[in-house]
Amino acid sequence: MTKSKDLLLKSGFSKRYQGFQYLALCVELAAEDDSRLCALVKEIYGPVAHKYQVPYRSIERDIRTARDHAWQNGGKAFLEEISGGTFYTLPTVGELIEILAQHLAEAS
Repeated sequence: MTKSKDLLLKSGFSKRYQGFQYLALCVELAAEDDSRLCALVKEIYGPVAHKYQVPYRSIERDIRTARDHAWQNGGKAFLEEISGGTFYTLPTVGELIEILAQHLAEAS
């Protein structure tokens, strides 16, 4: 299993959601080169959508669904721990990818 998938499991994400696979790859791409976060749709969603042969809009939607599940299952506390901040609302998908990618890059 990849480090990004391990990180997602620790964050409360479930493999039952397709968004889990998408998010794992998004985090890996962002961790490899954080400048990709500046062009999220083109540099991250596009390659993931191409790999899984789905429209790029499905990527963000499915990640949101997985995020919502994780948030209710301990993900909020874990994200606050690794980011050093407090969340009053759900992070956007872009923020989520950034937080997880930064943690993954620091752990490597």
